[in-house]
Amino acid sequence: MAILQQRLVLDVEAACVAAFKTIPKKTIRIGKVQAMMIPKERAEITAMRQDCSHGKEDYQIDENTFALFSPESAKLSNKLNFLDLTLPDSLYKTEDDPNNKLTWQAIRAAWLKILKEQDNTGFLLNLKSIMKSQVFYEDGFESDINMQIHRMISFSLLRVMICDLSDKEYKYLQQHILNQLDNLVLLKQQSALGKVQALWRNLRAAHVIKKAIKRRLQSSPDYHDLLQPVVDMYSKLGMDRALDAMMTVVTAITGPPGGVAVCMIAKLLQSPDWQRKIIAELDDLKPGELPKLPFKSMPVLHGFIKESLRMWSVPIVFREARCPFSVGKFKISEGDTVFNSMYFLHRNEQYWQSPHEFDPLRWQRDSVTANAFVPFGWNPMTCIGAQLGTNQFALLIVLFLKELEVKDIALDRLSYQNLNIPYVSGFKGKIVRKS
Repeated sequence: MAILQQRLVLDVEAACVAAFKTIPKKTIRIGKVQAMMIPKERAEITAMRQDCSHGKEDYQIDENTFALFSPESAKLSNKLNFLDLTLPDSLYKTEDDPNNKLTWQAIRAAWLKILKEQDNTGFLLNLKSIMKSQVFYEDGFESDINMQIHRMISFSLLRVMICDLSDKEYKYLQQHILNQLDNLVLLKQQSALGKVQALWRNLRAAHVIKKAIKRRLQSSPDYHDLLQPVVDMYSKLGMDRALDAMMTVVTAITGPPGGVAVCMIAKLLQSPDWQRKIIAELDDLKPGELPKLPFKSMPVLHGFIKESLRMWSVPIVFREARCPFSVGKFKISEGDTVFNSMYFLHRNEQYWQSPHEFDPLRWQRDSVTANAFVPFGWNPMTCIGAQLGTNQFALLIVLFLKELEVKDIALDRLSYQNLNIPYVSGFKGKIVRKS
């Protein structure tokens, strides 16, 4: 999306091949794996991650590509790259003031206001209900729990994004998300026909949002969702930039958040001791109360969520340079590509004790190196849904501990992977409602 000019590397293999060519083969060091949780990775990712832990964090890959993986360089590169967040000109006639152009920050600020207003128990109760409604409960039906959890996360957030779509319109957006997940999670290779179908679903999803914008413009109700601020700014945005903003949200809620959630629930199901400790905290809540940030009386739950966010994130993100800037000895030109990785940071032995061990207690025990924990990205473009996403993870834990049960699952055979996004191989079973 031009409006955002940043991308998750959804095809990690294509993104890091150039980087891998610069790494001598001897740097692929597969050492002893103690009681560690190192997911299955692409060889290129393993090499770069291990190099980061041994101090090779910032380097030039080729003439136009840079790897900036250290905490300081990643932070500075994002700060400099997004100093100017002025939106590109609209193709439509708008009321945007040439002397005071609309910025991406204005849209983000409006969205943050909506999300802050929604941060209450009533909203979270409704969100939990929607999440639960996305689960298949067919008797005797074994399903891929990965995809079930992705549905719970992404589909429920569609209603935070736009609250007044018809069931058919929601279904079209859901089909678009499922198509993206097929590529990200299941790594399906698309045929020529499949690519055409995927393009059609993408265009249809955009058409649904375009219709929603037009419908909202012609009505008077003031809705509390992420579409409303975009509609309120429509005279300055124009349809192209309004649609771009909303499709950016669809992209943001698809894939990576669900990947973290999948690994978190898999680890929870494998950990009876942590289940008991978290249930004890949940049992101390007042009737009708739900866990939500800042989790003051729930350090175990909070630690479990933060450790999940630390352990499982997409391997690589990249930025297209919006302007020339320098980071240390590296001079980056407009249009160059910059690699960053919260995954490498979160698993770097220079900043974390036993970084590959899942240890929720570290958040009560250890201090955190500045800028080494960045699960929601870097300023000024950190994820606007950080608080909502964290609360949603808490709701997911509540559902799987209190209201849902996974049967016929071989917990000892689960295998964690991080190829495009985090994924748990063998995570199949039957989800049933607890009586």
